[in-house]
This record gives sequence, structure tokens and C-alpha cells, in this order.
Amino acid sequence: MTKKHFEEKNGPKSTVSKVVKGTSPSKIRGKFFKIKVYIGIAISLLVVAILASLFLFSPNAKRESTEAISSVAKKENTSQEATDASKASEIKKKKEEEIQKLKEQLASLDSKVAESEKLVDKLKEETAVPKLDIEALRNNDLSSLKGTWRTASGKEFVINDSINESSEIYAIGYRDGQKVESTYELKVPKGQERPKSDTASFGIWPKGLMAGGAVLYAIPRGIVKSAGQYTDQSNTAEDRLVAGQSPSMFTEPENFYYRVKPDTSKLEEEEKHLAQLQAEREAIKTSLESKEKKNTN
Repeated sequence: MTKKHFEEKNGPKSTVSKVVKGTSPSKIRGKFFKIKVYIGIAISLLVVAILASLFLFSPNAKRESTEAISSVAKKENTSQEATDASKASEIKKKKEEEIQKLKEQLASLDSKVAESEKLVDKLKEETAVPKLDIEALRNNDLSSLKGTWRTASGKEFVINDSINESSEIYAIGYRDGQKVESTYELKVPKGQERPKSDTASFGIWPKGLMAGGAVLYAIPRGIVKSAGQYTDQSNTAEDRLVAGQSPSMFTEPENFYYRVKPDTSKLEEEEKHLAQLQAEREAIKTSLESKEKKNTN
């Protein structure tokens, strides 16, 4: 039987036999060497794992591990505390800066309010309308006459600050459409007690002349003047002056002089400004007190 007939009848020889048969001894030794190396590495890893487990589960290892974890946690806590402290410091600094700014604003407003109050007081004094003081007039104190008095037709009596010293009245009238200016003197009976009455009266003459005299009546608001059959026809809600030579002058409203009230627009404007400043100051003061209270808590 030939080889060919044998393989056809029994099949080819096994691959292992072929490999072993066809492999050189050096290659076989190399394969065994690699196997040994792999086995050695596996054993080494197993030993390391065993030793590591023994180390981790030993009391010292646990303590050292706990201490290490505690140390890390402590460092983290310290770092967090430092961060929190820094943030708190920044917040506190910002609040203090806000408080300081409010204090500066309040101080500035205090100064502005004080200046505005002084100006308002000055303007009030300048625009104050004195009330006729009949008792003072009867005692020759003419200061309550001070000011400008005007009729409906535009005639004026201008009585200045020196009325007590000079007893002079500056008058502006109109004749034939022309402006006429003159000065009158008040004749105050000194050393004589005036009759008790609700009005005061004076003799009035053109300055430097003895003729052309008349009587000037000062009538306070609310008083109705009458003389015989003649009754006051003026606006009794206002202080007024009237001068003439006949009691009939009380029945002629155009003869009465009313006090000219000064322009108060500047005063009103400054009072509004003062009110705004006071409102701002109150708002700043309230905000400052609130922030200071919160900052101390």
C-alpha cells in the first residue's frame, strides 16, 4: 500500500503532529519560556495584592489612612474657612463703605439744609407783612406803618424804615394823568395821651408847608370805621390807610390805601427747595440707621 493510498483510506496525519514534527527545538523552548514569564507575572501580582490587602486592613494602616483622610479634610475645611472669612471681610468692608458714603451724604445735606433754612428765614423777614399795631401807634411807635400802601387807582404812600426818626411819608399821586411825587410829614402829638380807640390818627402836611393839611387814619383789618352818618366802605379784611379833610372820605372806596404785599415767589421757591432737601436728608438718615443696625447684628 502506498502512502497516498494510506492517507486516502485513513485521513491525513494530525496538525499537532505536523506542528511538533515541523517545529524546531529552539522555538519550543521559547514558547515554554514565555509561559513561565506569564506565570511569574501572575504570581507577582497576586503577592502584591495580598500584601496590599494585609497593609490596608492592618491597624496602623487604618490609622494612617484615617489620619491622611482627616488631614486632607482639615486642609479643605481650613481652606473653606479662609474663603468664607475672606468673603465675610469683603462684605463687611463693602457695608462699611456704604455706611461711610451715607454719612458723607448726610453731612452734605445737613449743611445744605442749614443754608436753605437761613435763606428762608431771611426771605420771610424781607417779605413779612406787619400788622397794624394800634397800641404801638398810640405810643408813637410808627414801625407797623412801614411799607408801601396803594389805592385802586395807583396812588401810593411809601413809608420807609426811618419813619420813627423823620416821620415822613413819600407819596406818589397822579394829576391830569401825570405822576406827581411829594413828601408829607406826620404830626404826632407827643406827650399827649391819645384817645382809646380801634384806630389811630395823625395830622399830615406837605413837607415845608403849613397849609393843605389833612387827617391820616390807620385802620386795622376787621375794624369798620364810622364818623357820624358816614360808614367805612373799604375792604375791611385788610389793613388800610385813608387821608382826607372830610368824614365823607370813608364812603369813597377809591380813597383807601392798602398795604402792597411783597413778591413771595422767591420765598416759595426756596421753601420748596428746603422741603426737598429735608426729605432727602430724612431718607438718607433712615437708610443709614438701618444699615448701621444691620451691621452691628
